[in-house]
Amino acid sequence: MAKVTAVVHEDLGLGFGLAGLTVMRCADSKEALEAIHSLLSDRDQGIIIVEEEFLDDFEEHERDALLKRTIPLLVPIPGKLEWHGSDEVPHDDYVARLVRQAVGYQLNINL
Repeated sequence: MAKVTAVVHEDLGLGFGLAGLTVMRCADSKEALEAIHSLLSDRDQGIIIVEEEFLDDFEEHERDALLKRTIPLLVPIPGKLEWHGSDEVPHDDYVARLVRQAVGYQLNINL
C-alpha cells in the first residue's frame, strides 16, 4: 500500500497526525525541501502533502519539477485556512486551483 506523508509546519502537523498520516514537521522551506527529497527516494511513497508556503519559497525550476511528478504525487495545500460566507468566497479558491492544475485549464461551472 502506498504511503501518504504530510510535510507541514508544526501546528498543521498535529491535525494530520491525528488523522493517522506520517508527518514530517518542518520549520522552514529548506527543511521541507530536504524532507521532500528524502521521501522521493522511498519507493512506497504514494502521496506527499506539502504546505503551499514551502513550495512558494522553492526555486521555480525545482517547484515545477516537483509538481509535474506523478509518483509520488505532490499535493499542495494552503497552510492558513480562512472561513468565508457564501457571498465572500474568493474568485480563485483552492479547489478551482487544484482542478486547473490537474486538468490543465480553467473550468467554470455555473449553477
